[in-house]
Amino acid sequence: MKVKILFILLTVSLTVNVVIFYGLSKYDLVEKGSAISSINKSASTSTDIPNTSKTGTGRTNTSTAEDSLTLIDEDTIAATKKSGYDYIYSLTDDQIMKAINEGKRDPAYIGEDFKLPVSSSANSDSAFDYMGVFIDTPYRYVAIYSSDLYENYGRTSSINEVYKFIGYDHISFSAYLFDGWAQRLAMELKQEGELIQPYKTDNNENGDIKSIYFDVNDIDFREPAYLRIYEKNNPEKYAEYKIAFEDYVK
Repeated sequence: MKVKILFILLTVSLTVNVVIFYGLSKYDLVEKGSAISSINKSASTSTDIPNTSKTGTGRTNTSTAEDSLTLIDEDTIAATKKSGYDYIYSLTDDQIMKAINEGKRDPAYIGEDFKLPVSSSANSDSAFDYMGVFIDTPYRYVAIYSSDLYENYGRTSSINEVYKFIGYDHISFSAYLFDGWAQRLAMELKQEGELIQPYKTDNNENGDIKSIYFDVNDIDFREPAYLRIYEKNNPEKYAEYKIAFEDYVK
């Protein structure tokens, strides 16, 4: 009888130990699994955040590198525009030589091919009738420079010399007037009904040339524009010129 009781107690003891061991092992595995799951989830979250962030905060080095590449690309595009590529009035070396030779042949070169046609006028003033208005493309600048250089010094300009003053980041328009009239007149440019703001206006010392300058990025050279010149004290007296930009590519 005693032996039977001892056997029962031993069996119960072993069963309890097995249950306890199984419970602890399962608990330990669950806890470790949770910890591993938390680590994986945390790692997954830290990987996903940079890809979904739109504010730029907390981004990874890879994202920053991508941003840097974008900035470099934008700077490259801006530099390319300024250097003349893809600009309607950019000049190849052959075009520069053509402008140099054209100016050299004419000691009084003014660039009649770049004169703007009058589209409408509301005045009977001789000053407006006399006025010649020109678009100042790089080609015209080069030809005028070449004409003056050869006429005054008997020297032919070189391509490298011309490169020093050619600018592709702006376009200007010039009105040739009677002496002193430049101060009395104003100029404005409109395209598709919108007024384009100039970054500079200029009168020469004699007051017989008035020029207005625009950033090329503010103008759509595929569409026509209208240049209006009028008296500051009497805007009803004006002359308007239509500009078809492609007509002045040479």
